[in-house]
Amino acid sequence: MKIVQVITELRPAGAERIVLELSRGLKKNNHDVAVISLLPIPEKSVIVEELHSLNIEVYSLNLTKFCMWRIFKLRSMLRNLQPQIVHAHLIHANIVTRLNAWRKQYILVNSVHIAEKRPGKKWHFLCDRFTLRHCDSMTVVSNAVQRFHSQKLGIHPSQLPVIYNGIDIPAPISQQQVTHLKKLWKVDHCTKIIGSIGRLEPQKGYDMLFELLPTLSNKIPENESWAIVILGEGQQREVLQQYPSLSNIEIRLPGFRKDAAHCIGAFDLFVMPSRYEGFGLALVEAMSHGVPILANDVDSLPELLQVYQNGSVTNFANINTVEKMIKQLAISQRTPYKEFTLPNMISQYLDLYCKLYRERNFR
Repeated sequence: MKIVQVITELRPAGAERIVLELSRGLKKNNHDVAVISLLPIPEKSVIVEELHSLNIEVYSLNLTKFCMWRIFKLRSMLRNLQPQIVHAHLIHANIVTRLNAWRKQYILVNSVHIAEKRPGKKWHFLCDRFTLRHCDSMTVVSNAVQRFHSQKLGIHPSQLPVIYNGIDIPAPISQQQVTHLKKLWKVDHCTKIIGSIGRLEPQKGYDMLFELLPTLSNKIPENESWAIVILGEGQQREVLQQYPSLSNIEIRLPGFRKDAAHCIGAFDLFVMPSRYEGFGLALVEAMSHGVPILANDVDSLPELLQVYQNGSVTNFANINTVEKMIKQLAISQRTPYKEFTLPNMISQYLDLYCKLYRERNFR
């Protein structure tokens, strides 16, 4: 089949990673794959580089706020590509593909990757609701997103099938690699490393984590020194850099790493203080290492941790509770969980494509 993936942009983030891995898996299964970005293709993007290395064509509508009319270029672009399946990801791409779906000759699948709670999204949800009939199926990445989005659209949750995201299970990390990373991050003198992976954006809640560090500092044993290591980049870097290291807690923001999932194995505790999530790829990557996990009690995070015996959820706004749980979990044993795999995810999407394609041909 010819399958076109459409997404809002191609920066290195969760949904974009899924588009990359889904495209890679479809290509391995001998399908013809192309990717279309609504926004201009970034000059430097690991996602784009990987797609090109797979010989997957990447196109762009080059949308800007001054050229919104370009959304209708998608119709002619798809006419030239002649796909059997168009699969859009994230609310903007979902709506744009529907606006171009008049007299379409392909199956249109939309996927919702997040429980979108940012302010100012009322019109997005209205457009989402009124154009929903133009897609053949809309999937969601968790039960939490299913509940949230079905309420926003005014439909029954069963109309939004759940397909969990999958990950490429990272290889176990060696003690030599852990030692190297600690030296690289300048935390080799620290007895515990509390770490996380994510964009440095308000959604990820790292400011809440940093606010509780003075309280945590008072509870650390006198002979110990801990470190907070956040791997990622984003607009909140300058804000987070203003939080000072404490006498017994070092703060490190090493930036984006392509091998961040592998680096999780160097953490004694993985934290995810997100204000909202759709799935939580980094959380599942931490589970595959067996690292103890403490996550905020929001959306999909407690859902994922239900099957993980070495993780807990709490309200990160409650400083005293978080501090106690961090101390407790940081000394827990590792128990890997490796069920959220890419082959499972790719197989489910392929099954959906084939089912919809058969149903269309039988009409």
